[in-house]
Amino acid sequence: MKRLFSAPTSVNLELTELCNVKCRHCYNFWRDESMGITSLNVKKLEKVIKQISEAGVFHVICTGGEPFANFDLLHHAIKMISKYKMSMSVNSNLMIVKKENILKLKQLGLDHILTSLPSPDEKLNDYIMNQKGSLKKIINGIKLCVDLGIRISVNMVITKQTKDQVYAAGKLLSELGCQKLFITRSVPPTYSNEKENENYNLTFDEQKKCLDDALRVKKDFGIGIGTLVSYPLCFLEDLDKYSDFVGRGCPAQAGHRMSINANGNVHACVHEEESYGNLLFQSVKEIYQSKMRKWHNGSFHYKECDGCRYIDVCESGCSMTSVSKYGKHEEKDPLYQGFKVFKKHYEPVRNKKILKMIENGAEFSVPKRIRFRKENDFYLISIRWGNVIPLDTKNSEKLIELQKNRKKFTLKNNFFDKNTLLNLYAKDLVESENLKNVEVADKLGLSLNFEALEPIPEIKNVRAGKSI
Repeated sequence: MKRLFSAPTSVNLELTELCNVKCRHCYNFWRDESMGITSLNVKKLEKVIKQISEAGVFHVICTGGEPFANFDLLHHAIKMISKYKMSMSVNSNLMIVKKENILKLKQLGLDHILTSLPSPDEKLNDYIMNQKGSLKKIINGIKLCVDLGIRISVNMVITKQTKDQVYAAGKLLSELGCQKLFITRSVPPTYSNEKENENYNLTFDEQKKCLDDALRVKKDFGIGIGTLVSYPLCFLEDLDKYSDFVGRGCPAQAGHRMSINANGNVHACVHEEESYGNLLFQSVKEIYQSKMRKWHNGSFHYKECDGCRYIDVCESGCSMTSVSKYGKHEEKDPLYQGFKVFKKHYEPVRNKKILKMIENGAEFSVPKRIRFRKENDFYLISIRWGNVIPLDTKNSEKLIELQKNRKKFTLKNNFFDKNTLLNLYAKDLVESENLKNVEVADKLGLSLNFEALEPIPEIKNVRAGKSI
């Protein structure tokens, strides 16, 4: 049974609507009307961040608009988030960043920025962002941050215009020192018209080619890959080949995410216009556990996904894409293919060498960075930044005890069985000096809940179209 949380584990906190560009694919629903005029003031910002902390949120993503368009507010937000011992990151187009400002934020603990690269082609990038010289400005911003020791991930929204540019983008970004490229399927903005929507609706083959190009990027240039908008896993078909795109799922439907506008209004997903309350007048838990609960309890799952082994990982794909295409959350994701198509299933850990070393007495410890949040009958565990998974109470409390006592342990201590220990290691919940030099190319994906994965079914059942 799916675990329901008491509050989100991470939030998108929109500090300001102000932005220096007007991207054609921007999800902010007010973009067709203005460049944005609303910003949180310091008093409201402090109230919101205090509420977020009291709810037990692990990670805050400061976003906009363009958060550097109101740097004093961004600086104060990072200071407050650090004060409440939450981790943080910033979403920025990096076009107006200054060295002194990056250094100020780094001193407060900021170590990661997600930026946007619509296209590696200068003219197309200018067209998409509605600003001349945009690509050069982004590149200069990336170089500045990398030189100052800030990790940079890059999001590229894939449209008909950019579908053949993934490899070129990956090559450019690897040369700039970026750590990860997200190739994100496009979700038509709520204000786009039918003609514009055609630019966002890629065919199955076009979408799959983008993933293949991303795999080439990873192989040839050694940078990480992923997506910020989930694919239905039946679209991927070969979950071994496309394992980089398996783990994320929909953070809103999984219960991890809450998005807060600069006026205090709350959404589950950044792409939706519907608001479920306002944090300036209501608490995080009040909003999250009431009107927003329909996102978490499976109400938006496509009915034909019932019984699928991956339902609590996949969450039926992207609900907002279903809304855009069919007008309903609970309709199928446009890329849905069904049970029959799976060629290879997802095996969380395939490295038999690691399992053998565990059996032979490898020592483990629970690092200080691991954070815990008690729920009704389980725990939520923050591994790094916004990477959070649920875990049963027994194993969680043993991890807490081992972390508190700084105690090293092996399989022979009988704290965990070998498969659980293997999963804990693969999820980076425990560390081992003995395995330091063993390459682990198959660490579990972002926020993948290994508890939700049932045993892999017989292939004959899948081909027969039976429930998996």
